[in-house]
Amino acid sequence: MIAWMQTHRKYLVVTIWISTIAFVGAGFVGWGAYSFSADKANAVAKVGERSISGKELQSSYNNIYGYYNQMMGGKLTQEKADQLKLQDIAFEQLIKETLLLNYADELGITALEKEIVSQIHSIDNFKANGKFDKETYFKVLKAVNKEAQEFEDGIKKEIIIKKLSSALQIPFTELELETLAASLYIQDQLNTKLIDVQNSDINMSDDALKSFWENTKNDYMSEKSYTVETIKVSSNNIEVKDAEVEEFYNEKKHLFKGDDDKILGFEDVKEDVTKKVQLKKAKKEALKKYLAFKDGKIEADESKTVSASKSDIPLEKIVIAKAGSFIKAIELPDGYITAKLTSINMPEPLAYEAAKPMAQNNYLKTQKTQLLEQRAKASLESLEETQALGFLTRDDAAKVTSLSENEARVFLGHVFSKSDKKGYYIFADKAVVYEITDQKLLSPEQLEANKENLIKNIESIKNNTTQNMLIKQLEKKYKIEKYYKG
Repeated sequence: MIAWMQTHRKYLVVTIWISTIAFVGAGFVGWGAYSFSADKANAVAKVGERSISGKELQSSYNNIYGYYNQMMGGKLTQEKADQLKLQDIAFEQLIKETLLLNYADELGITALEKEIVSQIHSIDNFKANGKFDKETYFKVLKAVNKEAQEFEDGIKKEIIIKKLSSALQIPFTELELETLAASLYIQDQLNTKLIDVQNSDINMSDDALKSFWENTKNDYMSEKSYTVETIKVSSNNIEVKDAEVEEFYNEKKHLFKGDDDKILGFEDVKEDVTKKVQLKKAKKEALKKYLAFKDGKIEADESKTVSASKSDIPLEKIVIAKAGSFIKAIELPDGYITAKLTSINMPEPLAYEAAKPMAQNNYLKTQKTQLLEQRAKASLESLEETQALGFLTRDDAAKVTSLSENEARVFLGHVFSKSDKKGYYIFADKAVVYEITDQKLLSPEQLEANKENLIKNIESIKNNTTQNMLIKQLEKKYKIEKYYKG
């Protein structure tokens, strides 16, 4: 993902600002420490003559978070975002954009008001009945917590950077076109042979398996677990009066709505309301027992060991607690529990019998790979009984019928990344031995058919290289002061 963003960087400015509209649900997060002096109160960095505000940094982060979240099907968590260091990506991206904006200022490149208006009017999210609608514009910006001036300033920067990128574009040459075509579309005439290994070819004796486990036992660890003493308060056993239930409903009736978003009548939800009142009373009772348990006035009902894969109680509060600490009011579907975390049990190597199924699976894979490689190497010495595939490019996966399309794609990628006339590629359950018997380039007709795509690739490579080199030079040209500490 990061590689894609770097490769397509000149288009990312547009993506990021538009994504402000597209990803309303990206959310807002707190930032790390700042290092400000009195005259830097609103800045996280200064690049040349331009400052970067904390609001810009926050906005950039929200947009990148939303972008990644969409790419991951809405499953991006804050923990994963931290692992991907999205804060740092947002900050460094702003630094690079501001370097380019400084250079554009020096060259006199700017954005006209009519260009900004035209860009905004072209965004579908601001349209009603196919035309730009001012009321929709302000409504959408309000929904994403963005001021119109702030958004328009962002559009202005986008236009300036696009103009600068356009000015830096270097046209392709015919030699580059032919060179890239040779690299991407060279055709190899291939002969192949499949090599396989059966489970019966592998020594699966207990002695062999046990020896393998001895050397890899740290790969088979027990799960981290927690020993807890618990006291449960069941809500099902708590009596409530009708008057209490009705009072709760009157106070919280907005919580009980139907599919049409209308509040349901008391009799329709009486059972659900009763359960909530019981839970409320159960929580109060659980808190009392927590204090008594903590003071040593009562003992636990039971002691149990729980883990991420085996637990009948939620672990969110338990996994962040320290051994010996008490945990109050953990909610269950039918009540609450109070707990004491008596010990944290760290992972340790499993005994042979417990690890055996996993070790057996890994042993089989390892032995198959070794035997496949031995047989593939031996087959290369005298390659016989091969299948002639004819001339193929790296994109002709569908023509390799002896493999699945995905396997064929991987195999051809391997073949065209090597310079050897003969070789092999090993999959989990087979090996493909191959020989290149001839090669040829695209015909003039084929080259013409692929010309547009080739030109786009050449321009992308050249322009990204140029822009990366320019960024390095601008880092030397303009002073960069960073006040933000992630």
